[in-house]
Amino acid sequence: MGFFTLILLAGLQAIPKEMYEAASMDGANKWRTFWNVTLPLLMPTMTVVLVLALIRAVQVFDQVYVLTHGGPGTATLYIVQYIYRTAFEFRNYGMAAAASLVLAIVLLILTSAIDYPAPARSGLAEEER
Repeated sequence: MGFFTLILLAGLQAIPKEMYEAASMDGANKWRTFWNVTLPLLMPTMTVVLVLALIRAVQVFDQVYVLTHGGPGTATLYIVQYIYRTAFEFRNYGMAAAASLVLAIVLLILTSAIDYPAPARSGLAEEER
């Protein structure tokens, strides 16, 4: 959590002060300045934070395995732990490989969905690409 906050703080500090000055000269209030200046300029940073958070959420294995082993029952069984148990406890390597492939495809789709609108925010017109 603190790492993501640090990245967002760096993104906020990278926004030029002139943008806020121009917004205030145009008569924008605080809400309008946030919505039309801060948020659009912070979107690339928020995309990075979202992708990193997605990766970290999938990597949760060691804490759950040490504390609960996926129990009670399978209440705290994550996909990575399922792959581990399938491969090394049940010796079903084919199923574990298939689950790994499904996980990789889902992550690819989610990361692509997160990153899809990013080219539109680059500031380049369609004709310039």
